[in-house]
This record gives sequence, structure tokens and C-alpha cells, in this order.
Amino acid sequence: MSDERMMRGYAGHSHGRATYSGTPVIELDGAPITVSVDEEGVLWTCDLRGGGCVSRPLDLDAAGPDDNWYIENGLWDDDDDEDERRRLVTEPSLIAGRVTVAEVDGRPVVVTGGGRFDFRYEDGDDVSGGIVRAWDLHTGRRIGSVMIGHVLGVCSLTTVRSERGLLAISTCETGRLLAWELTTGVKVIKRQGAYNGEMAAAVVDGRPVAVTGGDDPFLQAWDVLSGERLGADLPGLESPVGGIAITEVEGRTVVLAADGPRLRAWDLATQEPIGAPLTGHTGDIERVVTATVGGRAIALTGGDRDLNDRRGTTILVWDLARGEQIGEPLTGHFLESATEVAGTPVAVTSRSDSAVHLWDLTPTR
Repeated sequence: MSDERMMRGYAGHSHGRATYSGTPVIELDGAPITVSVDEEGVLWTCDLRGGGCVSRPLDLDAAGPDDNWYIENGLWDDDDDEDERRRLVTEPSLIAGRVTVAEVDGRPVVVTGGGRFDFRYEDGDDVSGGIVRAWDLHTGRRIGSVMIGHVLGVCSLTTVRSERGLLAISTCETGRLLAWELTTGVKVIKRQGAYNGEMAAAVVDGRPVAVTGGDDPFLQAWDVLSGERLGADLPGLESPVGGIAITEVEGRTVVLAADGPRLRAWDLATQEPIGAPLTGHTGDIERVVTATVGGRAIALTGGDRDLNDRRGTTILVWDLARGEQIGEPLTGHFLESATEVAGTPVAVTSRSDSAVHLWDLTPTR
């Protein structure tokens, strides 16, 4: 993708956290908007049709557990005086290590996964990390219960609809796979995967399925509601998994995973590899995003999103049915997501200077 394909950019505010947590897109009142949370715990939205950006603070006073959580976990007694009750407090800069968006009862919500040690006791002792929370996009107020179960920071986070309602599904640095009913906070699954767990989830044949990987070179598929493994490990990986996606390609449910600098694909039903690995990156792939463009299933792959590396990365676009690269690489940007704006397919990227950019993905051949 060349500079001629850049549609517009948004800069001059704290959207730069997108280079770490991701910048998902949701449709709001008919307009696609990006969503991110900065290091002060402020929620940012930008209208991708060319409108402006709006900020609103998250209600951080409600970021900790409710009182019954302390009692249920043996941290308080019912007869403790208020001054005897040690409360957990949250670090705003760590509250949104990962961000995704969804809709609950017709209202848009932001789901955040905390970073390492995102909550601690008031006396300063580090306790744990990886709280998952849901927030009302319009008000910044917390929805439902905080979802506690990870030991360290959240690595991957998404939502999937199921017969038990909307599920929040996440993995963390220790490799734990967890899912909760988003509105009730009831835990649905707890399983152990690879450390620094990558994950993607989707509804497959009416059931929510998650695919996990990480530092160990293997991929595992899970039925989220039952907690059962689906078959054996997906074969052929040579490196730790850098990113995972699940998509449809010519009627097949396909798992994509970053295997070092290679993008590999498997048929989820048969668990067999599809074609040869897609190559073109000189460094490891760290993010995989999918979209449908001109009737074609495509994937976008981006490199390491290290916040200390201000050069950005290389982003490539792939035709998944043909197994070939589309167009020229885009360099100097971090890959965030893909969406559609006024009928035009676009890639959303970010820069270390806090800017978010849109790129036209319309096929040129």
C-alpha cells in the first residue's frame, strides 16, 4: 500500500496507546468508529467517515471488585470495620492492556483486559493482573462485574455470542484461557494453553470455538462452552505463535497463525494445513487481521508492535483463496484492524506519534 491509498488520519490526542492495546472498530449510529483507551484511563472514539474524535473518562472509581468479591475470596469478614478492609486499587495506565468492542442489549460496550499487576492493595503490594472489565461506550461507566482469574496481563481478548449470551474470552501471559458471561461475570471456562497466549474465537457450527497458541509452537482448538479440546494440535508450526485469526475461505472455516515470519493456514474441520506458508515478511509477524474485500477473503499481517520502536512495521495484504500477496507493502505503520467505510474496505493503522490512519483496500487488479 502506497501513500496514495491513505484516506485520512487522526492525530493530536492520546490515541497512540493503540500501538499496544489495539484499535477495534464498532458501528455507532450508522458510523464506523475506532475505540481506544489511553494511559490515563480515558476512552477515545474517532468517526472514520471524516468526523472528529471524542474523549470521555472511564469511571475508574468502579474499576475494582465489588464488596462481595472480597468476602467470597476470604479477604474480608462480614464483621470487619470499614477501616480494617484492605481494598484493591487499579493503575490507570494498565487498565486497558487489550481492548475490544461489542454490543449488549443494543448498546455499545468496550471490553478491556488489564496488564501485568493492574490491581494491587492500597498499601502498595502487587497482587495480580489481567482483570477483564466491560464499560458503557457512551458514559464510561462499568457494566456488570469485574472478571478476575488471570494471574498476569491479558495477551488476547475478544467477545463471541453463544447460547449463554455474550462471552468475554481472553488469554494471559501465563497461558490461561478464560471465558465469562459478560453481563453476569459467571466463569464459563478455565483451561491452560501456551505461555504468552495468543487467541482467536468465532462461532463455528453454532458453537463458540477458541484457538490458542503462544510461546510454545502449537495451536489448540477448544469448545468454549464445554471446555473440551477439539482434536489434536494443529500441525506444522516451527516457531512461537505471533497472532491468530479465524475466518471463512470458500466455505471452509480457516485458522490463520503467524509462525515466525510465515503465515500458515489450516482447515479447522479436518485440522489439515492449507497450502504452503505465505512468506514475505523479513521479521516475525505479530498481528493477523482478516476481512472480505471485493468478495475475496483477505488477511493483513503486521510485524512487531514494540512501543520503543518508532519506525513502525511492514504490513502485507494476502488473498487467502489464491495464497498470494496483494499489492505493495505498507511500511512505517502498526496494523490495528480492518473495516468498511461508506462501502470502501479500509485498513486501520497507527503510528508511534499517536496518529491513526485509514488505507483504501479496494482491489486494483
